[in-house]
Amino acid sequence: MRIRRYHIGDWDELYRLTQALFPGSSSDEEAAELQTSLGRADTCVFVLDRENGKLAGYVEAGERSIVDGCATSPVGYIEAWYVDPDVRRTGYGRRLLEAAEGWARERGRTEMGSDALLENDVSHLVHRASGYVETDRVINYRKELAPPPAPVNVKQAVPFFFVKDMARSVRFYTDGLGGAIKLRWEVDGSLRWCLIEIGLAALMLQELSKADPRREGAGVKFGVGVSINFICADAIAFYRDVRSRGVDAEVPFVGNAMWVTRVTDPDGYELFFESHTDAPEESVYAEDSGTGA
Repeated sequence: MRIRRYHIGDWDELYRLTQALFPGSSSDEEAAELQTSLGRADTCVFVLDRENGKLAGYVEAGERSIVDGCATSPVGYIEAWYVDPDVRRTGYGRRLLEAAEGWARERGRTEMGSDALLENDVSHLVHRASGYVETDRVINYRKELAPPPAPVNVKQAVPFFFVKDMARSVRFYTDGLGGAIKLRWEVDGSLRWCLIEIGLAALMLQELSKADPRREGAGVKFGVGVSINFICADAIAFYRDVRSRGVDAEVPFVGNAMWVTRVTDPDGYELFFESHTDAPEESVYAEDSGTGA
């Protein structure tokens, strides 16, 4: 038997050897990876030729830019190494390694790296007998990731309030609650509709037309049965802020594990601003102490 470089007529036998080395692997994927390696300029495959049209083993040598335990870069590397059982312990395996090392040396490499599975004690023994020094032991982990979630279609609910006096309502939501107008619709220079953002929340206001019967209708009350809940990072801080702006906000209390403060807009819409808390249920914010009571 002799050791020589791989040539295209060896494909069937080389593929057989790789399947023996990596049992249980996908044959299509393994073949594709092997074909890719054979076409690389920085890879070389040596085979052990039985000289009867069959092979008895092979070694695939390559280069890696970083190898744990090595001080130079790039480093020659044993990517795959296998001999059939009937020719083991005959010295041919070591000669395959020497052929790979010679190839790396010709390319100017001064170090050769390799690896073996933790449980492959035979490979460890052969590596050590061939002059290789163990540098590290690694256990690889795998986690299967779920597919990405489907794109979200509906992203935000934006309350739409009809109001009787747009100027009054805008002052309440901007000057009072600290919001900002982001979109607006004007008719003859008069603001008729707007979108106001308060932090990451938003709402829309539209003034009733003068002809709308709800503007002057007896007993018409906007906001009846309507309440909007805004989830905050800190409802108490929000309460202090709007109080400093002159808004009549209700003293915060704890309900359903949330600090809650309520304000009512000029048209009677109730707005609740809430934040999560560990304080006991029905606690009431004590303004003097800055705590719940």
